[in-house]
Amino acid sequence: MKLSSERLRSEWLRERRRERSRFLAAGLLTGLVFLLCCCFRANAWAYGEKFIPLVYLKNLGLALRVLLGRALPPVSGEARVLYLGALSRLRSTAMALLSGAGLSLAGAVFQNAWRNPMASPGMLGATAGVRLGNVLLITLFSAAAIEHVFLRYAFCYGFSALCVGFVMLLGSLAGGRRREISVLEMVMAGSVLSSGLNVATMYLMYRLEDDALLLFEELSFGMLEQTDAVSNAVFFIVMLGSMLPLLLLRTRLNLLGADRLESAAMGVSIRPLRLLAQFCGVVIAVCAMVHCGELGMLALVIPHAVRRFAGAEMRRVCVFASAAGGCVMMLARLLCSFFHILSEPVPAAFFVNLILTPLFIVILARGRGELK
Repeated sequence: MKLSSERLRSEWLRERRRERSRFLAAGLLTGLVFLLCCCFRANAWAYGEKFIPLVYLKNLGLALRVLLGRALPPVSGEARVLYLGALSRLRSTAMALLSGAGLSLAGAVFQNAWRNPMASPGMLGATAGVRLGNVLLITLFSAAAIEHVFLRYAFCYGFSALCVGFVMLLGSLAGGRRREISVLEMVMAGSVLSSGLNVATMYLMYRLEDDALLLFEELSFGMLEQTDAVSNAVFFIVMLGSMLPLLLLRTRLNLLGADRLESAAMGVSIRPLRLLAQFCGVVIAVCAMVHCGELGMLALVIPHAVRRFAGAEMRRVCVFASAAGGCVMMLARLLCSFFHILSEPVPAAFFVNLILTPLFIVILARGRGELK
């Protein structure tokens, strides 16, 4: 049956309204989870009364007044403790939201660009560079390494940039006259380079003292939360600056799945878009790992789960994956404040894997084990 242009347009408008309502629902759900997490005490395990929504939301209102340039009313004693606790919960929840959303977004971009459901930014050696940067800094400065904020970022981001640049160069050289990056050779180079850097990292870890080794583990798992203004500024600037291009270009990211011949037939060049998307994805992964620990499970499972119910269209995948990843990470960070072992916090990566592993098993079971 042939449909008229008016009927086609009405169907298209109806689908767009339905899609926007779903995007709005995802945003509202993420906002509700954010507010819920902000209502719990920063160190809930140490208090009998863990859920104090009115008190924390009132203190967050005071913090908002300060951001708007108004004077902060004098607070002291217990009121100051509650104010600082509310700020700590707000900061950790916001970092968890951006880390989870960014990693899920980066995973969706890499899986589409490489047309591989197992692709992730860590396959280029970026995460191995962060580990090497952390252990080298601790080897040089021992327990005082945490005070060298700028040097730590220089080591972690610098080694990650060198690893990714080297792997991309090998992939470009392997592509040869095809003038495109050879994905297979690039993945192999990333795996080999990561293995070599991990061996070097393990050797340096073996040489560390007990206190220095504990510090390295705290940095690697994101248990040592740095609250200085420099660390917060670096995280939010780098993370937001890397996520915004991907979200703004979410419709064009559908082109990443096309190869050279398909893009040539369409008359478009996807190489700049591919390089920009992979660069932003790697920066997101490195930033999340430096500040929040190893959370690679988010970049693998969340995009795959979203494509199962939302399809492969990147506009939907980017929005829903960001919302789902942010919610999972916020809940995982919230659970960290409830469970301690010998007065030490449980890393967020444990709860992330605890949440996502059963989900991934259910998805595989329903899909009869077929990765799409």
